[in-house]
Amino acid sequence: MEKPLIAGVLILVLFSILTPCFIWINNRFNNYEEFNELDEEALVKLEMKKQLMQELHHWINGNNLDARQIQKMLMVNPKRAADIIYQRIDQFTVDSLTNFVLRTGKTVSVSIHEK
Repeated sequence: MEKPLIAGVLILVLFSILTPCFIWINNRFNNYEEFNELDEEALVKLEMKKQLMQELHHWINGNNLDARQIQKMLMVNPKRAADIIYQRIDQFTVDSLTNFVLRTGKTVSVSIHEK
């Protein structure tokens, strides 16, 4: 009778110690509130980056380019070429993506509208 009672108490103590740790880890690494805090300016920039990256992606697929060709044509190093291929928009600024699209021989235009 004593062993099951001791084991039960140890399990309760272990869970009471580990539960706050698991909750802290979950909140620390799965903080979805940061997406709600994006202001309108950040959302507009994100949309611009997305459109520019999609244009690069269409250009790459349309011309059947490999990583070396992308490096040469866009004048980037292998890491940047990989970031473009895998569409890691967080690694680029609107300015850098605009430059890459211009290097493809295309033009970029911006339109501004009233709210």
